[in-house]
Amino acid sequence: MARWSDCAVDIAQVSLRSMKARRWGLVGLLLLTWALRLPPLLDNRFHPDEALYGYWGLLIGRGLDPWLATAPVYKPPLLPYLIAGSQALFGNSEFSVRLPGLAAGVLTVALVAALARSLYHDRWAAAAAMTCAALSSFAILFSATAFTDPLMVTLGLAACVVAARGRPGWAGLLAGLACATKQTGLIWLPLAILIQILNPQVPPAIGHWTLDIGHWTLDIGRWILLIGNWTLVILLMFAWDAARTAQGAESFWRMGVSGYGGLRLIWPQELWTRLRGWAEIARYLFASPIVNGVLLAGLCALVWRAATRRLHKRESLIDLSLVLFSLVYLLLHWLLAFPIWDRYLLPLMPVLSILIARILSLAIRHSPLIIRHSLFAILLISLAPPAWNAAHSRYATGGDHGAYDGIDEVAAFLGRLPEGAVVYQHWLGWHYAYHLFDAPVYLAYWPTPAWLARDVLVFGAREPRYVTFPSWESSARVERALAGVSYKLDPVLTTTRRDGAPSFTVYHIQPLSDP
Repeated sequence: MARWSDCAVDIAQVSLRSMKARRWGLVGLLLLTWALRLPPLLDNRFHPDEALYGYWGLLIGRGLDPWLATAPVYKPPLLPYLIAGSQALFGNSEFSVRLPGLAAGVLTVALVAALARSLYHDRWAAAAAMTCAALSSFAILFSATAFTDPLMVTLGLAACVVAARGRPGWAGLLAGLACATKQTGLIWLPLAILIQILNPQVPPAIGHWTLDIGHWTLDIGRWILLIGNWTLVILLMFAWDAARTAQGAESFWRMGVSGYGGLRLIWPQELWTRLRGWAEIARYLFASPIVNGVLLAGLCALVWRAATRRLHKRESLIDLSLVLFSLVYLLLHWLLAFPIWDRYLLPLMPVLSILIARILSLAIRHSPLIIRHSLFAILLISLAPPAWNAAHSRYATGGDHGAYDGIDEVAAFLGRLPEGAVVYQHWLGWHYAYHLFDAPVYLAYWPTPAWLARDVLVFGAREPRYVTFPSWESSARVERALAGVSYKLDPVLTTTRRDGAPSFTVYHIQPLSDP
C-alpha cells in the first residue's frame, strides 16, 4: 500500500513539474513575441494611414473634435478612441499610437493557443499553433503598426475563443467589437456561430429553445444571445455615425465603400492578375517554404480525411469549418474588387496557424515523445529565420520600410518655423496633420504646379513658404511653374533613408531676385 502511495506522489510531482515547465514555456514564447515585434515598431516611421489614425486620436483626446465630425473618417470608431486613450496615458508619440496594435498582436498569440486547445483538447497542437502565430512574419510586421487589422483580428479571435468555451453573449460582443474596429470584422461572426454550433461541451440552458439535427442539439437561445449582443454593438456603432452625420459629416460606411472604388465583381481579365497578386502576398504569412508546403498539402489531406470518414466527428467538422472559412475569405478577396493590400490577409494568420498545428498533430498522434519533440523543434527551426528577417523589416509587408525615413526630421524642422509660415502639402497631408498638429504653421494643399505658382505669386511676399518633395517625386514641374512667376525652390533640408538614399527634400520658396 505504501508503494502505491509513494508512486502516486511521484506521479503527482512529475505532473506538477511538467505543468510548471509548460507554463514557463508559454511565458517565454510571449516574451519572445513581444521582443520580435518591438524592433520594427521602433525602427519604422508611420505609414500614411497610421499618421491619419494618430491625427484622429489627437482630435478626440484634445477635445477639438470628439465625434470626428470634421474629419473624413472611413473607419469604425473603436481604434481612434483607443489611440486617443493611449496618447492621453503615455503622451503623443509613434509608440503610443502603435501600442494598441502591439498589445493586440501579443494577445493574438495567446488567443491562438487558447482556441486550438478549446477546439481540439490537444496541448501539443495548442503549443504548435502558438509558435506559428508568434513567429509568423506577417504577424510580427503588422503588430508593429497602428493599422486597424491587428485589433480587429484579436477581437474576432477572442470571440471564437469564448464561443468555444460556451459564452455566446461575450462572443457576440467581441465579434461586434471586431466589426466596430474595421468593417471586414464582419467575417468573424459566422465563424463564431459555427464554433458555437460545434461545441458539445456546453449543454443547452434550461428554458432555451432547442433544435435536434441528427446527433446535434442546437441551443436556439444561445444563438439569439450571440447575435443579439453583436447587433447591439453594431447599433451603437451606427448611432455614433448618426451623431457625426447630424453635425454635417459624411458616413464612415459610405466613405469606406467609396474608398474601395465601390465593391464589385472583378472582370474576367482580372482573374489571373489578382490571383497571382494575392498568392505573392500569402507566401509571407509564414515566409517559410517548408511550412507553406506542409500547409498546402495538409489542407488537402484534412479535407480528404473529413470527407471520407463514415462518421463525422466534431474535430473533423471543425477542420472543415476552419478550411471553409479560409477558402471563402480568400475567394471573396479574389473575386470582389478589394485592393490587393497585404494587411487584408492578416485574419488568415491565426486560422492557418491552428490548421498547421492540427495537421502536424494528426501526423504524430501515435508517435513516441521523442518524435513529437523533434517535430516541434523542426517547426521552430523552419520559422525562426523568417521571424528574424521580419523583426528586422526585411520583408515588403506590414507598415513602412524606409520610404518615410526622415519624416520626423522634416516635421521637426517645419515645426520650428515662425508662426503663420505656410507649408504646402501634396503627398504628405496625413503625416503633416499628425506631426504638425501643435505647430504654429498653416498647412495648404496644392493640387497642381500651376495652382501653387498662382498662390505664391499672390501671397508669396507675406509669410515664408515651404514645400517638401519625397524622393519618389520630381520637383521639375513645380520649379518651371515657379520660374514663370519669378520664384525658385531653395533646398534647406535633405533627409536620408536607412540605406543612405535621399528620402525628403524641404524647399524654401523664394523670389528669383534673392541671392
